[in-house]
Amino acid sequence: MKLEATLAAEATGAQVRGSLATSFCGITTDSRQVEAGQLFVALSGPNFDGHDFVAAAVSKGAKGVLVSKEAEVPEGVTCFKVKDTLKAYQALAAAYRLQFEKLKVFAVTGSNGKTSTKDLLAACLSSKYKVVKTQGNFNNEIGLPKTLFTIEEDTDVAVVEMGMRGLGQIRELCAIARPDAGLITNVGETHMELLGSLDNIARAKAEVAEQLPASGFAVLNGDNAYALRAAALTKAKVLTFGLGPDCDYRGSEIVTSALGTGFTCTEKNSGRSVRVRLQVMGEHNVYNALSAIAGAACYDVDMEAAAKALAGARLTGSRQEIVYIGPITFINDAYNASPASMEAALKTLAEAKKVVKGRSIAILSDMAELGAVSEAAHRRVGSWTAKYGVDELVAYGPESAALAEEAKAAGVSVHYFATRQEAAGCVRQLVRAQDVVLLKGSRIMQVDKMLELFK
Repeated sequence: MKLEATLAAEATGAQVRGSLATSFCGITTDSRQVEAGQLFVALSGPNFDGHDFVAAAVSKGAKGVLVSKEAEVPEGVTCFKVKDTLKAYQALAAAYRLQFEKLKVFAVTGSNGKTSTKDLLAACLSSKYKVVKTQGNFNNEIGLPKTLFTIEEDTDVAVVEMGMRGLGQIRELCAIARPDAGLITNVGETHMELLGSLDNIARAKAEVAEQLPASGFAVLNGDNAYALRAAALTKAKVLTFGLGPDCDYRGSEIVTSALGTGFTCTEKNSGRSVRVRLQVMGEHNVYNALSAIAGAACYDVDMEAAAKALAGARLTGSRQEIVYIGPITFINDAYNASPASMEAALKTLAEAKKVVKGRSIAILSDMAELGAVSEAAHRRVGSWTAKYGVDELVAYGPESAALAEEAKAAGVSVHYFATRQEAAGCVRQLVRAQDVVLLKGSRIMQVDKMLELFK
């Protein structure tokens, strides 16, 4: 990338010390990753202060620094001083994005499946366009600008993931990214602790649709009533996806095996159909793929090209990742957890059990940020372990006590422990050849570390 110093000054309203007759080859907030010629932004947080690393950034070749405190920099390094470096960083990202008049920005949000959908949508669009996308799950007020700064002169589409923890946050992200299209994967109980109700979660997610231009596209889950509410709040053209007969892009004839998932996608308007094959398992990934096909169609990527792209698409790690360790099959879905994604994972485990000779084992832990509904939600998951035929359940964590209790009452063989370390001993003894093992829980519970027992 090329970032002019004059743009940085104008966008941030900074007091400038040093030359404006220069440009930067990149921008970073991490002093450890500074490259020669970049602009270093000194962000401050509760546990760190980037101003402590200004000298280190300059020593590595930073050509400019963006600060909110006095900073000593040598001659030849341009210093931009502002009141708030985060707001300035965001304003600069917004200005940088607007330099590219032909660029399309596609925003992806939802309670579950954001990152997987972002990956699949980017894969479909890449069959026709030069695409950049959010790396990992850098989907917040710092991560979004980071993605926008990867845009180059030849970029056609930027696919950006937008997360949120409260009302108004997606609106703020949209003010930075100025999306032309938006996609809502679904609305579920994630962040219930912070937002209090599904109505509020739906309002928060709908902010992406509200910010779209009339010339844009809103891609919505046609099977999720809360997500569909956004249709009444947008000026953009609405397209729906799902398994229901009224969806613009409808999935049917779903088949799952140990090698992945297949389904038929039918476009309502034309009646055309295409067979789609994914290298990941689970009905929830059918929804993710359908949304990707619908999203790509907004920019004239035909279904056949999208299906071909999906066949080779890879998802960000720890999301329905199939890991074979010797004769044991692991479904590593331990990146995060909500009631909806827990049920989807248990469905996948049941599907995988059909093609292995051993037992289905679920290693489950707490779902975070569910607030007052946490116990009821964990009990629902416990009942689902019986519904989906789990042979052995290993659960740990304080919130998962209710999950284990409900599963035991439903007849599942249950092993409950307070901590992951205690559960590890049981897992090591319990799992044997030919079993299929699901790893699922919120990221903070580190369920994926169970894999280390077998590697």
